[in-house]
Amino acid sequence: MEQGGFSNRADWFHPFSALAVWSVHFVLLWGTSVALPGDPAARWIAMAVTALAAAALGWLWWRAGRPAITTMPGLGIAIATAGVGYGVLPAIIG
Repeated sequence: MEQGGFSNRADWFHPFSALAVWSVHFVLLWGTSVALPGDPAARWIAMAVTALAAAALGWLWWRAGRPAITTMPGLGIAIATAGVGYGVLPAIIG
């Protein structure tokens, strides 16, 4: 029997961090839309939160070493980026 610990070389920090950014973005946008329904300030808040989320996802992509989309970190960050972009569409469209 082989001695030693389990080793997994996959990078899970960056995909889970990206999904956490997406989740926080969604909660903040949803909370803003509930607190300020129909208020133009809600759109500005949504844009500011989206800019922060995009910056955080860009920083994660850079920190992960600019991974390709075919890697686990790259795919996680790409999915989260698409989710952030899709989440802000109601604020843009109206």
